[in-house]
This record gives sequence, C-alpha cells and structure tokens, in this order.
Amino acid sequence: MKRLLLSLSFIICHLSFSVAQTGLRINDLFEGRIIPQERIVETRVRGRTLAKYQLTFYRSLRFSANAEEVAHLRRLIDEDSRGHHATGSDRADVNGVHNMQTYTLHVQLSPQGGKNRFLCYQDVFESKKKPREVTVIYMEGTISDIYKLEELINKK
Repeated sequence: MKRLLLSLSFIICHLSFSVAQTGLRINDLFEGRIIPQERIVETRVRGRTLAKYQLTFYRSLRFSANAEEVAHLRRLIDEDSRGHHATGSDRADVNGVHNMQTYTLHVQLSPQGGKNRFLCYQDVFESKKKPREVTVIYMEGTISDIYKLEELINKK
C-alpha cells in the first residue's frame, strides 16, 4: 500500500512539473524532444526555498548544443516571446585569449492560473571547436515582473 501511494504521489508530482510550460513552443525542449535527456542537467524547485523570491516553481535546463540546435531553440524562444514583454542582448566579450559571444533573452509571459510566468534563455559561444553552452529557465510565481525578480536575486 505504501509503495502504491508513493508511486501515485510521484506520478502526480511529475505531471504538475510537466504541465507548467504547456502551451509554449519551448515545451518540446522540456519534454526531451529536441535535446536528449541524457545531455541535459535539469533542476526543479518548488516550495519554501523559492518563497523569498516570490516564486512557486523554478525549472532550469543546462546543456551543450551545436549551431543547428541553437538556431532551432532561438526560433522557438522568439515565437514564445511574440506578444509578450521581452528583453535581450547579443554581445561579444573579448577577454584575453577568449572571444565569447553571449545571446540572452528574458520573457515575461502572460499569467496562467493566477501566477506570473517567466522564461529566460542564454547561449554562450566560445569557438567553433566547442559546442555552445545553453541555459533555459522557466519560473512562475506572484512576483509582478522580471526586473523585480532580478533585483531580489541580486540582493541575496
């Protein structure tokens, strides 16, 4: 009986995590349909740990991607950002021997289920010999906008 209850609670928990990004084009990434799960480092957080940031859910994916995968992901992120408040940058940093290019996009999505939703994307390109390092973060909570969230994070 305990095993059955544990299994059911795991399934319910998994389903609640997987529906958070539903309706977004980037959801295919979170579902493992673009980058295989074995190449992804995933972090999921819910509960009191996030309360100080006025968030109720945080999910991030980190992985290495080739140029074709990055182009596909950027198209999906751009589609998800249409009609929403989005800020981004595309910059090159030259420090010593390394010449890094960083593309970043922060999107405040329309609220869903009484919660504000945010999507952040970043890819870092160092050289043609190395794959790009990509981070995609989905967050939801009561915080009103992404600028306030950045302020809270930088204070901690």
